[in-house]
Amino acid sequence: MTIKLYHNGMSTCSQKVRMALAEKQLNFESVILDLQRGDQFSAKYLQVNPGALVPALEDNGQVYIESTLINDYLDDAYADPALAPATAHERYRMRYLIKQIDDVQHPACSVITYAIGLRPIMLQKDPQELQSLIDQVKDPVRRENRRLVLADGVHTPVFRTALLQYLEVLTLADDMLGTSRWLAGSSFSLADCALTPYVLRLAHLGQKGMLDKMLNLSRWYEALQARPSYKTAVTDWLPERAVQMFTAGGMEVQQAVADMV
Repeated sequence: MTIKLYHNGMSTCSQKVRMALAEKQLNFESVILDLQRGDQFSAKYLQVNPGALVPALEDNGQVYIESTLINDYLDDAYADPALAPATAHERYRMRYLIKQIDDVQHPACSVITYAIGLRPIMLQKDPQELQSLIDQVKDPVRRENRRLVLADGVHTPVFRTALLQYLEVLTLADDMLGTSRWLAGSSFSLADCALTPYVLRLAHLGQKGMLDKMLNLSRWYEALQARPSYKTAVTDWLPERAVQMFTAGGMEVQQAVADMV
C-alpha cells in the first residue's frame, strides 16, 4: 500500500518527516495543505488528524500523527537504513536532543515565525477571517502567543523569550557537534532529521548571522545540505514566494532582533 503524507512545504514538522522518508528512500502520495488558508481546519482533514496539525501519515490503513512519533514509526517499520544509532549512549543523545527540540524549540519557532515571516501576510487578511484562524488554534498558549505577535510583532516580550529559547537549543546542538560528526554520534540519525527544519527556518527568516557564529553547527549544516535527502525532502518542496516573503520580513527587523541577543 502507498504511503500517504498530508503535509506543507514550509512546515518544520513536515520537513523532518520528509527527511526521514527521503533517507529511507520511501515514496509517498503527497497531499499538500495550505495552512494560511486554513486547510488543516477543514472537516475532511480533521477526520485524519483531529488536532488540525501537519503532518499526518497513512500507511497500511493506519494513520500516524505527531512528527517525532511518525519518524519513530518509520524507523521501526522500515528498518533499512536505520536512523537510530547502534549504541545506547548515542540513542540517548538522539532522544535527548529531539526532546529539547519538541519541548522548547518548536513552540518558540511558532512565535518567531509568526512575528517575522507570517505577520505581514496574515495582516493582509480580513480582520474577521484572521480572528477566526486564531480562534481555531486549539492550544490556549499557542493561541494567545499568536494573538500577541500578530498585534506587536518582534516587540512583544514573548518574542524575545522565544528567540532566546530557540537559540538555547541551537547552542546545545553546537556543543554536541563539538565531539561528533552528526548530532547523535558518527552516523546520521533522527536527531539530524529533527533539527534540520529549525536551522533552515532561522536562515529563511533572515537571521543566518546567528548561525554563522556557531562553527560546529555551520559545519554540520553544510554537510547536511550536501546529502541527497536534503534536496528531495526540503529544497524541492519550498515555495519560492513564501521563502522570499519570510526573508524580506526578517531583513526589516534584523537589527531589532540582533539587539535582543
